[in-house]
Amino acid sequence: MTEPGHRNDVDGTVTGSVLQARTVIAHTIAMGQPAARTPTPHQLPPPHPVWTNRARELATLDELAARATSTRALLTGLAGIGKTELAVRWLLGQRAGHPDGELYADLSAWRDQPPVRPHQVLAGWLRALGIPPGDLPDDPAELTALYRSVTAEKSLLVLVDNVFSAEQVRLLIPASPSSTVLATSRRQLRGLLLAGFHPVDLTYFTPDAGGTLLAALLGQPPPGEQSELRALASRCHGHPFALAVAGVHLAANPHRSPADLITRLNTDHGATLALHVDEASVGGILDMSYDDLDADTARLYRLLAVHPGAEFTADPLAAALDQPVAEVEHGLTRLADAHLVTAVAAGRFRQHDLPREHAQALAEQHDDKSVRRATLRSMIEWYLRRTAAADMAINPRSRRFSPVYEQLDTEPFSNVELALNWFTLERANVLASQYLAAQQGWDGLVFQLAEAVWNPLRPSYFADDLVQTQQLGIVSAQHCKHILEAVFLTRLGFGESNRAHHDAAITACTTAIERATAFGDSWIQAAALSTRARALTAAGQPRTALEDLGSALNLDEQRGDRRSIALRHRRIGQAYAHPEIADFPQAIWHLREAADLMEALGDQSGHARVITYLAEVHVAARQPDAALFTLRRIDNTLASCGSSRYRGHAYTVMGRAHVQLGNNADADRCYGNALALFADAGPGAAADREAVLKLRDELDDTATHGSHVDAPGAEDENTEGNVNK
Repeated sequence: MTEPGHRNDVDGTVTGSVLQARTVIAHTIAMGQPAARTPTPHQLPPPHPVWTNRARELATLDELAARATSTRALLTGLAGIGKTELAVRWLLGQRAGHPDGELYADLSAWRDQPPVRPHQVLAGWLRALGIPPGDLPDDPAELTALYRSVTAEKSLLVLVDNVFSAEQVRLLIPASPSSTVLATSRRQLRGLLLAGFHPVDLTYFTPDAGGTLLAALLGQPPPGEQSELRALASRCHGHPFALAVAGVHLAANPHRSPADLITRLNTDHGATLALHVDEASVGGILDMSYDDLDADTARLYRLLAVHPGAEFTADPLAAALDQPVAEVEHGLTRLADAHLVTAVAAGRFRQHDLPREHAQALAEQHDDKSVRRATLRSMIEWYLRRTAAADMAINPRSRRFSPVYEQLDTEPFSNVELALNWFTLERANVLASQYLAAQQGWDGLVFQLAEAVWNPLRPSYFADDLVQTQQLGIVSAQHCKHILEAVFLTRLGFGESNRAHHDAAITACTTAIERATAFGDSWIQAAALSTRARALTAAGQPRTALEDLGSALNLDEQRGDRRSIALRHRRIGQAYAHPEIADFPQAIWHLREAADLMEALGDQSGHARVITYLAEVHVAARQPDAALFTLRRIDNTLASCGSSRYRGHAYTVMGRAHVQLGNNADADRCYGNALALFADAGPGAAADREAVLKLRDELDDTATHGSHVDAPGAEDENTEGNVNK
């Protein structure tokens, strides 16, 4: 209560508690201790001055921050991939919206000790937020509650670095919805997704981005070295830490060029893993991930070094380990969690070059050479069996010679499409298996693989692969004095002709005819004559080709081999259709004979191919109605004949027939179907795609000028190019 004549106001500046009795005239009165100002922590480490190529990840984090919910992200990737640098740089850009500061904990500081408990980190953070050490409770639950109370009204940036488990992070999340939390880990830590964390996976640099990083580290080297820097980035496998160390080596040795370092990395075994600065090496940071693996998963990781290719499923690994497929898949999932492999599809994984090099070094260190060799052979044998199964599904009627076909499980492939799709995925592994088998001197495996890849490769655009596999098969069959030598020479001729190396094809087939005659096998002799005729026709010598085809047909008729007879009639028809002869009635007669025989044999795929060639001859003879009527016979089988190349060819012929009839809309639809199929067939189909695009352009010109007649020059070119396939 204020008495009359007395004032209760305080003049001046006052801090602390004030006790006023009657009139106080002092200008400044301080009683008790001054109130402590709450500190604002800024614990994030400083960013590196050199930075490049994380625009995609930064954009992802920006999108997360723009959402109404609190921002939580988990940055994952292999050690040294740049997780911490990305997190720091992005968080520093968020300072304006988080005025209460930044908290940081590097959990790798305790890597050689028991796992860090969250309350150890909380104690340090609470002290940084102004809680006196004496006020921190000992009980972890009370400490957590205090942390939540202190952070409930704050807007903080939090980075938990090098996390090992989700448990380490959950209790470190601030209570306020306006705070932002980033965690980094070498593991995927799916448990954090349940806590609202969004995964952001960091990958390796491209050669261009890696070259840019090296250039920045070196202070803009001469323009002439830019291509060398990109090559060095590729040789360092795009790993940021490896690139940084390579940059340090070049900066410390100005007289050493990037090319010199590349030479050293290529010639010195394990040189990439040995790259180091002070105590940190490329191999050492990969060892951190390897050391976290259990014994079984570590063994699986080393086994991957022996696998023929960088991409794989669990099946060949399970065969080599003699373990259930499900168990191996579980191990691969653990490796994917550690970023030592990458899941590229359901049940399919890929190992990047750097972990593969690391796994190879560990395999040499821990696993006996004989064990590694036996493991490799087991995997190659698995690929042989599966390829042979695909071969049988694609063409069950071909004559076979290899032992692998005697007791073969074809269950994985119930139709042609499944078999071709499997081979498309595994082609690189199958080819690598044959190459490695040749290096090991396993001739039996080499020539069996050469036979098994014939039907999977034949309808594809990989003529180079077909040639290489048959060349390896020839050498191995010669070593074993096996009759397949003559078969592979014939198929080598087929591949060389596909590469437009017609002289080489004719030479290979001529040798095949000689070897088949020496072996006394008329089936191989007829096949070699027919394949030589194919090359002669493609080389513009159809009349000479007809002589070979007549001899082959006689041999087939003597054996009563109806399928071979059908194949000879098909080739004879193609030779008669060649512009050099252009005897369309003869061509049509022989192709109809071939079609009737294939239909009687129940060979739907072979029948569809002959019908396509027959329709093409009708187009060349300007009989479009007959061409379309002929193609209708295979409406039901065209979609299931398997090869994108053959199906695309059929749609191209159909389109040309529609053009001759003036049905431009139907022609355009057919050309569109062909282009889609050729696009699926891969880069080797570029020539066929360009041919169809040219036909489509001519179709547009036709519509513009009001004409719908094929250009004669284009028709002749297409007839010669396609009829003789």
